[in-house]
Order: sequence, then structure tokens, then C-alpha cells
Amino acid sequence: MTATEISYENEFERALSPAQAATLERYIKVFSVNGMAKRKEEYRKGERIHLIYYRDPDDPVEAILADYKLFPTIEIRERHRAENYIRVDDFEYADGILWAKGISVFDHKGNEIYSSPIDAVTNRHDYEETNKYFYNDHNKKLYVFWYGTNGQFSCMMSYNPNHDPYLNEFKQEFRLEDLPGLPDFNWPEMEYYHHAEPVVPADSEFHE
Repeated sequence: MTATEISYENEFERALSPAQAATLERYIKVFSVNGMAKRKEEYRKGERIHLIYYRDPDDPVEAILADYKLFPTIEIRERHRAENYIRVDDFEYADGILWAKGISVFDHKGNEIYSSPIDAVTNRHDYEETNKYFYNDHNKKLYVFWYGTNGQFSCMMSYNPNHDPYLNEFKQEFRLEDLPGLPDFNWPEMEYYHHAEPVVPADSEFHE
């Protein structure tokens, strides 16, 4: 037996109470089945403006687009498990036409560790807009990594207070040559972050 629950989020998909949602012009109504979000309906001034639908392998895309055609834009997300990670493939449609794609990866604590847009026509990653994220043991985001055209490391933004003395109005990020001398930072052991690939850490396999 399935149980559907309704909850609320703000436009950034952060949890709200029903009372908080009632005070906002823009909010998201979340429909969850057995504890997992199935669809999210975004409203602005009482009008439905966007749908996020979590597709199962047996859900036909055409049926989803037809069932929710009254939404101006529809975002279909597909979840895939990879050991301790969840990869989410994202497909955005406007008037039934696919216009954007992307991939996000989340760790077992729900932290997003990877995000990358994908060209809807060529199916290629936009590496210059790809990011990887590193968190400390308290789930605080410490580092954001950026990459170049070919997926090579470009620079790192640090929120580690130990790195504050190395930053100023002229230097807001760290390049490759800066990393070996940073305190409280072990670049050689952070192989996952050295390049835009792989999407998930090595030795992880996807499962439906």
C-alpha cells in the first residue's frame, strides 16, 4: 500500500512549514510516496508555473508530458543509485520540447557533490559550468571546484577559515599552483576533484 504525503518547499527546494508556504507568493508543493518525492508543483501567485516529476523506469515520458501539459515547463528527473551516491539525470521541457539537460550527484548525507549541464542536442557536458563540491564532517560546504573546456582543473573557491589569510580583494580563488601550500588541505588525496570526470567517485557502479 502506498502512502502519499504533502509537504512544502521554497523556490530553492528547501523545506517550509505549511504556514510559511501560505505567506509566500512563490512556493513548491511536494507530493511524496513512501517517503520519496514523486512530483513537485511550483506555484506563483496561485498559478502553477513549473513541474518537477521523478520518473521511474516504467513511466513513459510521453505520458508524463501529456498528463501535465497545463504546466508551462516540466522537469523530469531520473534517480540512479551508485553505491553510496545518487545520480539524478535532469531533463527540462517547454511546450513538450526538450531544451535542457543536466546531471547532479548526491552523497549518502544528501549533499550535492557534482553538477553539470549537458547540451540537449550534442549530449556533451559543459565542463566550464561543471562543479564539484567538498563538505566537512558537519555537512558544511568547504570547497567548490571549477573546470576548463576539456574538463581539466581550473580553480577552487574555499570557505575554509584556515585559508582566509591567503585571500584578498585581488585573489578570490586558488589555482593549481596554489594548492600544495594550503594548510588543512591534501590535494593529492582528493583525486575525485582533480578533473570534471568521473561523475561519481571511482569504484561506484550505477543501479536502477
